[in-house]
Amino acid sequence: MRASLGVVLAAGALVGASLSFTAAAHHSFAALFQMDTVTEIEGRVTEVHWVNPHIKIDLAGNDGQSWEVEAGPVNLLSRMGIEKSMIAVGATIKVRGNLGRRNARTLWVSNILLADNTELLAAPGARPYWGANAVGDATAFFTAGDLKLPQGAERSLFRIWSPLISAFPRPRGAPVLTAEGQRAQARYEGDEQAVADCEVPGMPFAMMSPYPIEIVRQDERLLIRGEAYDLTRSVHLTPPAATPEPAPLGLSIGRLTADELVIETTGIAYHSYGDRGPAQSNQSRVVERFKLSADGLKLDYEITVTDPVMLAEPWAWGGSFIYREDAELRAWNCGADRG
Repeated sequence: MRASLGVVLAAGALVGASLSFTAAAHHSFAALFQMDTVTEIEGRVTEVHWVNPHIKIDLAGNDGQSWEVEAGPVNLLSRMGIEKSMIAVGATIKVRGNLGRRNARTLWVSNILLADNTELLAAPGARPYWGANAVGDATAFFTAGDLKLPQGAERSLFRIWSPLISAFPRPRGAPVLTAEGQRAQARYEGDEQAVADCEVPGMPFAMMSPYPIEIVRQDERLLIRGEAYDLTRSVHLTPPAATPEPAPLGLSIGRLTADELVIETTGIAYHSYGDRGPAQSNQSRVVERFKLSADGLKLDYEITVTDPVMLAEPWAWGGSFIYREDAELRAWNCGADRG
């Protein structure tokens, strides 16, 4: 996920630099793009890569330069009513967005003006700039709307749950690092991409996403499925007879009541808590609490991370989810053209 925070932080970062720890799936956008500077480019479309975690449009600019225009994931733009067929290869378009910091010929796009004068609002929160016929409805990412359970349905944890951009899971403040954590942070200060584009990150990073999740009961275990990166986690309600080898998602043991699910995850073998750090040790312990609201329409989500090697004190993460009757988990199919 160049996006590790990126996807998926894509949606969040698209909202603006104010969500600086975003990016739903992986990277820190403020580190890669000049979020305080807006540029316009006009040129001919030479290729469209309609892929997750980031759509890319190759542009032969009128300035004689080749440009790579980057947008959010397919799963984001398609929910906003924007499809690959709208951006024709060979057409001349205008784009508006933020220049890359390390690559001067990249642009994180918010607005696209097509040859027929249709304006695509390619980022949640973007407003029409050219006064054209606008396409790109991101209302559902910001507004819950009129929520209700289906007629006769009971309150339940076991549903598909949708986050709003304003409340999707993420850290609640900066971590306090140990001396070792401060030394280890140096590995994330260079230009190298820390998380591969289609890599499913470790816990708790894997849960940081502005896309739906689903909690499913399967006898003595639960599945937590996430749309981003086609995530599937297994949560044991009874500890397994043998402890598995450490893995990025670790070993999750859950305690379940009618209104609350508490999960403790250990045995996590992953290098970091985010695309830009901090580093994560194999002594990391993650406790998650999913709490169902009285009306069954909201799921509060709190995470406490402890790591005696890298963190000087516990680190709080969290967010919330809402129930939407039309919610669905869409396939991610990272790296595959979806057009």
